[in-house]
Amino acid sequence: MTVKNQAIEYLIIDWGTTNFRAFALDNQGQVQDKKELGLGLLQVEDADFANALQGVLANWLNNYQSLPIFMAGMVGSAQGWVNVDYAATPVNNRGLINNAYRFELPWGALATIIPGVSHQAKNGVYDVMRGEEVQLFGLAKLTQSASLTAVMPGTHSKHAVLDNGKMTEFASFMTGELFSVISQHTILGRGLPKQIDNQDAFLRGVTESKTEKLTSALFAARTHRLFNNIQESDVYDYLSGLLIGYELNNLANNLTNNPVYLVGGKGLCARYQTACDALSISAIYMNGDECFLAGMADLISELSNV
Repeated sequence: MTVKNQAIEYLIIDWGTTNFRAFALDNQGQVQDKKELGLGLLQVEDADFANALQGVLANWLNNYQSLPIFMAGMVGSAQGWVNVDYAATPVNNRGLINNAYRFELPWGALATIIPGVSHQAKNGVYDVMRGEEVQLFGLAKLTQSASLTAVMPGTHSKHAVLDNGKMTEFASFMTGELFSVISQHTILGRGLPKQIDNQDAFLRGVTESKTEKLTSALFAARTHRLFNNIQESDVYDYLSGLLIGYELNNLANNLTNNPVYLVGGKGLCARYQTACDALSISAIYMNGDECFLAGMADLISELSNV
């Protein structure tokens, strides 16, 4: 069933590798409706993004053909709709706007893709993000902070620094993907019974993450089982604590006394919050969608003045 959209002025879309989220907003910037689908880039048949998007909109909104669309995320990558050039650090909202890609959709509406950001570390190695930059600037708006540090947990977790209104540096951590690969495709996760939430096992992993020998520490997920230090039903929580703790130890070594913001979904951020507490890292949770929408709202406002 389609939604009547007389009050809807534009659409904001967060289109990633595995997920698709669209928000319909009115002229006051208020969300009138939301659509979430497992229609990530990998699920788009023959990379026909226009047809895939039109199929979603036609089944969701009346008169969608006239609505401008603003997109961010991996949709602007080499695997996405258009490979939009990265904006390089240090970068602010204006830098993102300058690199935004605008085009007309087959049904006549105007579309805009916000670029991602690249960062070259002191050792010359590059890092990239797409989508999290919008959350970071939205976080700054919501907290009214020009300087802050944020962690965005996910498949590839990001640690980003905002200094005087500009993103100056960030780093990516493959924590989520490593957990998936290790738990599903190595001996550490083989033949396990149904896993049961156990915070003690999670915290044990966080505590034992204080090591320079991560691959050795990972093997403890097996030896702890053999010597009954953890139950077989607790292995996933132990691994999760070990990997999240190892990621956050890097953060702890570079923080001042200011709190770090955890930006994302409530469930995963709760795990990061527990690990932060155990590592004596002051942390504040912020809803990822709210940060994303706040960031996009500012970018859209600036785009209207270009």
